[in-house]
Amino acid sequence: MKKIWILIAALCTMAFANECDKKIERINKEIEFAKIHNDNARKLSLELALKEVKNDCSKDPLFYDKKLEAKKLKEQEVEKIEKELHALDEKKDYMSKVEYKAKKKALKEQKHQIKKEIEEYIDHL
Repeated sequence: MKKIWILIAALCTMAFANECDKKIERINKEIEFAKIHNDNARKLSLELALKEVKNDCSKDPLFYDKKLEAKKLKEQEVEKIEKELHALDEKKDYMSKVEYKAKKKALKEQKHQIKKEIEEYIDHL
């Protein structure tokens, strides 16, 4: 019975863990893997990353949660633009070619800019 309660407690902790905790746990697992395979360069790199993550999380425990939410919002913007592009294609026959091309180009540029922001965001994680 005691084992079941320990398992339930562990599962509850994981369910309510924030992104900081998850990120720290993933890096610690990678460090252990690097130790097992005697990859000292990887281990040192991961330890530095762990230090940075802990520093970010000590300033704001929800730091990575907020970043993840921001990324999701940007991805939703991209989906919205893709829907607008599809709708534009359906209206193509009712517009002048110049108007169609201008609107399509504007939407594609907007989509490209948002994707660029997402990439920059991921690079800074």
